Amino acid sequence: MLPLISLMLATLLAGTVVTFLAGRSARWVALGVSALFAVEVGLLFLAFPGWPGYSSALVPGFAESESYAWVHLSWFNVNYTVGVDGISLVLILLTAILQIATVLYSWNETKRPAAWFGLVLLTCLGCFGVFVALDILLFFLFWEAVLIPMFFIIGYWGGPNRRYAALKFFVYTHVASIVMLVGLLALVFYSGAASFDYSAVYAAGHALPAVTQAFLFLALFFGFGVKFPIVPFHTWLPDAHVEAPTGGSVLLAGLLLKLGGYGLIRWAVFVLPAGFHLDTPILFFIAFLSIAWGSILSLAQRDLKRLVAYSSINHMGIVLLAIAVGSSLGLLAAVLLMFAHGIVSGLLFMVSGSAHHTFGTRDIASVGGATPTTPALTTFAMIGSLASLGLPALISFPAEFAALLATWDRLGYWVFLPLGILVVTAAFYLWMLQRMFFGPPRGIPPDAHDVPWYEGAGMGILVAFTVLFGILPGLLVTVILASPIQSFPGT
Repeated sequence: MLPLISLMLATLLAGTVVTFLAGRSARWVALGVSALFAVEVGLLFLAFPGWPGYSSALVPGFAESESYAWVHLSWFNVNYTVGVDGISLVLILLTAILQIATVLYSWNETKRPAAWFGLVLLTCLGCFGVFVALDILLFFLFWEAVLIPMFFIIGYWGGPNRRYAALKFFVYTHVASIVMLVGLLALVFYSGAASFDYSAVYAAGHALPAVTQAFLFLALFFGFGVKFPIVPFHTWLPDAHVEAPTGGSVLLAGLLLKLGGYGLIRWAVFVLPAGFHLDTPILFFIAFLSIAWGSILSLAQRDLKRLVAYSSINHMGIVLLAIAVGSSLGLLAAVLLMFAHGIVSGLLFMVSGSAHHTFGTRDIASVGGATPTTPALTTFAMIGSLASLGLPALISFPAEFAALLATWDRLGYWVFLPLGILVVTAAFYLWMLQRMFFGPPRGIPPDAHDVPWYEGAGMGILVAFTVLFGILPGLLVTVILASPIQSFPGT
């Protein structure tokens, strides 16, 4: 069988190297690589329903997998093991969508374009590697590799305080990564797993005593949670978003935040189920705190980009709540929410960037009545805002509905807390739309213009998927359920 996963990794790696060396043609190379990668993801999706079942895979539970010996010693076994199931496949699709949308949106980048587009592809390569890696050390290498291009994207192409934001981002996430690695290595050594492969760690983790699992789960939760981010370790996120260029914000919110949720589900919830259930009260507390805190802070923002950044904390809090529920429906909702948030937050950060390009400011109170001047930008802003607040027929609605239904099944009337917060979410997005795009015109420069074709193309791709999966969420649900989610909880 064709090693499609390795081929996809090779495509992104070779494409990244060529893009760095392509000079003024870098944008075309990046677009071609992104299109080829999207085709390869499409092949994965087309083949997925026809795979002959998990029994034929090299790694149990994964419909497509590869495993090759890498470092084999008498006491130390590391394999190059990669695989795809329903969870990772949906997030790989998200990677392909955001990669091509970001390349198109950044088409007119003039500040060292070869380095810019190369770093964009390198970020997507790292994220893709995280989603397919099934060996602890391979997973950690890809996890850390993502930090490097994002550090330079923020630190070189960012705003006035870019160096502070880049350093804060790196320190927070790197310290959390070390804790995560220590937790994973402790899991291997305490459990006596035969190797660092996921299947061996999975079996050994289940055999650990519940109390040991609980302590290991907390270490992994901290490591993955800072990337989420969870309150109170969220303060790196608004600074990084505000200072990052628009393309960097899209990848940061759309992909890097999802690494935390994916890692928590794959390497903690599935591997340490008894510890997960013992630590559930902690997860619920932090989830409710993140939901409320993110919404309250969003309501107080005047900067459009900072508003979207704080709303990400709110939405990822709902993801954590869905995970904490600990049911098949909750985990399904969590993955669906991560995909939805990646698309919608990417769209809203692009709207923020285009507004800054057009009006010269992101201050919500400084601009008004922009619809006659920028009808396309207004349309994109409305669709993104309405999707973020959970309007039916748009992508966030089925995800949030499933999360709230799972919460009702587990917690009963506590569901009214996140449900009430959704009203606050609606308030700050509707307030933003009313102030910036409707009412009498104000603060609009004489040379203001609607979005150029390349920015419109990037946002248009995200709008198309927002509507498609809002109307047909079953296309994703069927794929997500082809994973351990379908039989969770279990031991």
